[in-house]
Amino acid sequence: MPEFSKELLALPEAANQAALRRIALAKQRVQSILDKQIVAHQKTLEQKIADQGPNNQRVDPHLVGLAIFDLLKQNRLVKHDPPGITSGAWYSNPGAPLDQIESRLETLTNLYESVSGHGFGNLTGDALELIVFKCLEEIRTKNPRYSYSGQFLLGEQKKDGRYRKISPPKHLNGLIITTEADFFQFGHEAGVLCIECKNLREWVYPHHEAIKELIIKAAGIDAIPVLVARRIHYTAISNFLAPAGIIAHESYFQYYPADQAEIASKVRDKNLLGFTDVLAVEEPHARTRRFFSEHLPKITHHMAAVWTKNKAVLLEYANDEINLPQLYTAIESPAGGKWADFSEAEEYPEY
Repeated sequence: MPEFSKELLALPEAANQAALRRIALAKQRVQSILDKQIVAHQKTLEQKIADQGPNNQRVDPHLVGLAIFDLLKQNRLVKHDPPGITSGAWYSNPGAPLDQIESRLETLTNLYESVSGHGFGNLTGDALELIVFKCLEEIRTKNPRYSYSGQFLLGEQKKDGRYRKISPPKHLNGLIITTEADFFQFGHEAGVLCIECKNLREWVYPHHEAIKELIIKAAGIDAIPVLVARRIHYTAISNFLAPAGIIAHESYFQYYPADQAEIASKVRDKNLLGFTDVLAVEEPHARTRRFFSEHLPKITHHMAAVWTKNKAVLLEYANDEINLPQLYTAIESPAGGKWADFSEAEEYPEY
C-alpha cells in the first residue's frame, strides 16, 4: 500500500517533505494508540500525539488531523458517529472487536458529552477567567495603579454552578463596542489592556476566529489586545501575534472549576479521554502569575507601539477585507511576501 493516499498528496501540505514525515509519524501513533484504546475521539488523539510523549515524537494537531484524513482514505481507520451524540466522530482501527468498540463508545461518549456541552462550556470559560481575575487582583493589591474592570463576586453563592461576574463596560475612551471584553487592565503608560481568555481544548492557530474577535474588540475601544489560551501554535505567535503587536500567553492547562474535581479526574484518566492537562483548581499557576506580574509590564510598551502601527490593517483582516498572506506582508511577518490566495490551504478537509 502507498504510504499516502492520492487525496492527501493533492493537498498543499504534501509539497513540504518535513510535513509529510510528521504526518507519517502521526499515522503510526494514531494506530498505536487505538490498538490500546480501542476507540478514541480526535481530541484524545491530538492530546496524546501533540501534547504528550517525547518531544521528537510529537506532531502538531493540524497534521494529526491530516493523518486521520489519510488513514480514512486508505481504509486503515474506521469512523464512528453514534446516534444522538453531538461530540463529533470517534475512531477505531479496522478489525477491532465490535463488542469492545460499543462498550468503549458508550463510556467515552457519555463522558465527553458531559464536558463538551454548552452548560459545561460556560463553567470552563469561567474557570480560566477566574484564574486571570485573581492574577489581576493580586497585582492591584500590590500596586493600585494597575486597576482593572471585570469582577467575580466570590463572596456570593454560586448560581447554576457559576460565580456571578460583573463584566467590563462596552464603552471606553469615548468608544463603544458591541461585545464584552473579559477584562480591562489600566495603569500601563502605553494604554489600557483588553484581555481575552479562551479555555479551549483546541490549539489556537493563525486563522482562529478568536484572534479576529480580539482585534475587533481591542481596536474598537482603542486598547491593547492580550490573548490567554491553553495552547497557541507557534506559527500563530511568531508569524502573526508577535509581529502584529498582540500580546499572548499560553496557560498550558485547561481549567475546570474547583468543585468539578471528580469529573476532572475522569477526563484526565489516560484510559478514558486522557486530557492530562485538566486542572480543577481556582488558583493561578506560578507561570501565569509571573506572566501578569513580571513579563506583561515589561513588554506592553513595545507591543503597544507595534499594535498601533498595524491596527488599521489588522482591522481589515478581521473584517475579511484582506486574507492572511496579505496581512503577513503588511505587518512584516516572517511569513510575509506570500501573496498567493491560501484561503483553501487553511481549510483542512472534512473527515
